[in-house]
Amino acid sequence: MKVFIVYCHPSEDSFTRNVRDAFIKGIVDSGNEYVLSDLYKMNFQTDMSEKEYLRDSNYRNTPDLAEDVLAEQAKINASDAIAFIYPVFWTEAPAKLVGWFDRVWTYGYAYGEKTMKLLDRGLILCTAGHVTADLEKFNLLPSMKKVMFGDRLFRRVRDAEFVVFDGMTKACSSREENWSRNLELAYGKGKTFFAQQEHPFSLENTYFTAVENLASGEVSGQTVFCYHQEGDAVWAEYSGGRILKGFLIGTIAADRSLHFSYQHMNTDREVKAGSCDSTFELTADGKIRYHESWRWADGETGSSVIEQIG
Repeated sequence: MKVFIVYCHPSEDSFTRNVRDAFIKGIVDSGNEYVLSDLYKMNFQTDMSEKEYLRDSNYRNTPDLAEDVLAEQAKINASDAIAFIYPVFWTEAPAKLVGWFDRVWTYGYAYGEKTMKLLDRGLILCTAGHVTADLEKFNLLPSMKKVMFGDRLFRRVRDAEFVVFDGMTKACSSREENWSRNLELAYGKGKTFFAQQEHPFSLENTYFTAVENLASGEVSGQTVFCYHQEGDAVWAEYSGGRILKGFLIGTIAADRSLHFSYQHMNTDREVKAGSCDSTFELTADGKIRYHESWRWADGETGSSVIEQIG
C-alpha cells in the first residue's frame, strides 16, 4: 500500500519536520510505501494564474493543465491514501498548502466529472503551539476540521482522521515532554496507517440532507446538517433552503437512535423550535439514514428522513 504525503513547512529546523520523519519511519516499518511532495523544497507555485482561474471558474474541462499540477494529480491517483503534514498558521494551513489545493483540485479532476481516485484514507497531521483544549475551547479546531473534512477531502476519501500535535510553541514549559509524546504518536500513526481497524461508530463531521419531509416541516433537500459527536452527546448546525440558521443538541443511544431539541430561524425571520426522535438505518450503499419523528413547540407533529451525503 502507498500513501502520498503532502508536507508543508518553510524550515527543516522544525518540530513539524520531525513529525514527518517519524510518520514516514512508521510507514516504512509497517512494510508500506510512501511518496513525498515537500512543497517548500519543490518551490511549488501556489498562486493560481489567470488562465487557471478562468478554466476552473467557467467549468472548462480542458487538458491544458500545468505540468506541476499534473504531476501532483498523478501522485494521488497512484496512491491508496493521502496525508497532509503542516503547522497551524492562524487557524489554517500555510499559504503554500492552501495554494496547492487551489491549483491541484481542478475542475474535471477533484470536482465536476471527477477523474480523481477515491482514496481509502485521508490523514491530517498538524502541529500547533496551543494545547488541544484551547483550540476546542475557542472553536478553532472544529473550524480547521470543517475546512479539511467538509470541503477539501469531502467525497474524495472514504475515511479521514485529524490529528493535532499540540503544546509545541517554543514558549511552552512542557515542550520537551510534549516533543517525545507527539513523536511517538506520529510514529504510531504511520505504523498502523494501513492496518485493518475497527472504527467506532461516530457522527463527528458527518453531513446530511433531507430526502423526505412533510409540508409542515421546514427542512428540505437544500438544507445541509453538519453533525458532531462526543461520547453520547450530539449536536449539529444546519442551514439552507427555508432555514437561515439552525442548531440541534441531544444524545445518541446504544442503538444509534437520536433524541434532541432543535431551534432555527427561517427565511421569514421566524424562530421555530421543537424536539425530535430519530431511528437509525444503514442503506445498501453504506450511508447513514435517520427516520425522524418531530414535534414543534406548539404540539404539531410530523416525520422526515435525512440521509448522509459524501
